[in-house]
Amino acid sequence: MGLFRSEEHVRNWSDFQPDSEESIMPLRDWAECMATPACRTRLQPDTLERQVTYGTELLEMLDHFGRNGERWRPR
Repeated sequence: MGLFRSEEHVRNWSDFQPDSEESIMPLRDWAECMATPACRTRLQPDTLERQVTYGTELLEMLDHFGRNGERWRPR
């Protein structure tokens, strides 16, 4: 996985899968998502209890960036 690559590099990668296009997002947007409580507190012992609230915040942040397709939603 090349999480932090340029969009051009990702699309030219030999294993690039066009159906993953929705996952390409600028680093700044990834950083904002990773700064949400859902990501910052995931190693705390009570993280599962908090995920109802924090997960909602993370999904709202993804919506803000237009990332609301099936790939971004928990099953």
